Amino acid sequence: MQGTLDLFEAAGAPAARPVLADAGSAERAARPGAAADDRSLGLDDAGWRRFADGVALAAEQARARGFDPTFHHHTATHVEAPWEIERMLELTDVGLLLDTGHLALGGGDPVQGLRDWGDRIDHVHVKDVKFAILDSVIADAAGMEEAWRRRVFCELGTGDVDLPAFFAELVAVGYDGWLVVEQDLIPAADEDASAAGEAQVRNRRWLRDVAGL
Repeated sequence: MQGTLDLFEAAGAPAARPVLADAGSAERAARPGAAADDRSLGLDDAGWRRFADGVALAAEQARARGFDPTFHHHTATHVEAPWEIERMLELTDVGLLLDTGHLALGGGDPVQGLRDWGDRIDHVHVKDVKFAILDSVIADAAGMEEAWRRRVFCELGTGDVDLPAFFAELVAVGYDGWLVVEQDLIPAADEDASAAGEAQVRNRRWLRDVAGL
């Protein structure tokens, strides 16, 4: 943690926001999205206490250096499903990085997430999801790495997340922070790197034409 903060300071980034996240587990990576319905995959009371203590320590170190940390809920971690995000918010005082793709994959609704957690959201990642791919990964018991290879996260507007409704709600709640466009994937061995750049050009066009950004 201190080494990362050293890099922030060396880069002269006083407004940088350290992003905290849980490391997850092999069991969670093998069953993406399952914790929404199977709470046995979640932390027990002792695990939540250790988690809260760890977040508090990391936040203290960041704030002592002048940085304001936020927490990223993420697929294949112990803060994935909506109920786990709620628990994290109860036990900590850090902001929330809301990720449309990871929230949808974890069984949540990004629009409802904005409504429920708007006062804690201080960073946003925007991505789209194809649930048919997620269903195929679950059916094959293939795990999260294979979900990335199969491109469960896709270009904006080509998946199943209601992104126009999300952006309308983002305006309604008065969000004015950073917005990062992501399209997480593991490229094929023979795939040209330019394909990712071209996808981001299309994502930015979608943001302009549909979201008005």
